[in-house]
Amino acid sequence: MAAKKFLLALLPFILLCGATLLLLFIVLAGIKDADPLNQIFYFEADTTGIGNAPPISRWTLWNTCGVSNGLNSNCTANKPAYAFQPAVNFGATSGVPPGITDNHTENFYLSRFAFAFFMIATIFSGFAFLAGLLALCSRWASCLTALLTIPALICAIIAASLATALYVMARDAFQSDGRSAHLGVKLFAFAWTSVACLFLCSIGYLLAFRAGRARTRGAVPLEGEKRRGRFFRRRRAFHADGESGTHVMEPQTTHEQSSF
Repeated sequence: MAAKKFLLALLPFILLCGATLLLLFIVLAGIKDADPLNQIFYFEADTTGIGNAPPISRWTLWNTCGVSNGLNSNCTANKPAYAFQPAVNFGATSGVPPGITDNHTENFYLSRFAFAFFMIATIFSGFAFLAGLLALCSRWASCLTALLTIPALICAIIAASLATALYVMARDAFQSDGRSAHLGVKLFAFAWTSVACLFLCSIGYLLAFRAGRARTRGAVPLEGEKRRGRFFRRRRAFHADGESGTHVMEPQTTHEQSSF
């Protein structure tokens, strides 16, 4: 029983570890030029002739980078909630695809909110990881972990959806202008995989809590039923003994009464 309880808490904890690690890769990408962080990016596009942009540019949560040997390089200074605005990012509007300039405001808010929700999802996932350690030996910690993974899941879904919508539109705009562009496969794979892991581990922790509750509640009625069974057996035995030793007097007839 103890092994089964530990297993019920361990499986969602493994998924939670995976989701937390993937979210950390996303939010740390671009901060430092180090492997594997320099392989992760939102979006890559041909930015030749746009202000001071390099021939190929990549966008992360924190900055824009050039590309060297397939890796992020020569990144700009880190800036929280870095907005996807090529005209602002590179200091010029000439050469920017019309589909990007026409949605300047939308791109600004989509990128800012995606950053915010990725950060919130990572924070909740980190706290859930700490609670998940306790959940390996506590049923109530499983409940707490589920309460932390659910908001992490919601924020991760919103962040991944906003980022996907933004950079799919950006890719289409660059390609419509005759420029090569594509999404960062690793970042979006990490984003949606973290969503799947958070979803599954949320269900797992709820099931672990419910299973522990069912075992706890199921043990008490069993003992109570045994006690009630013994009580009713004794009661039936008492009535059986009383009935076997009881003499019932029959009423006298009228003739017998008159003889006296």
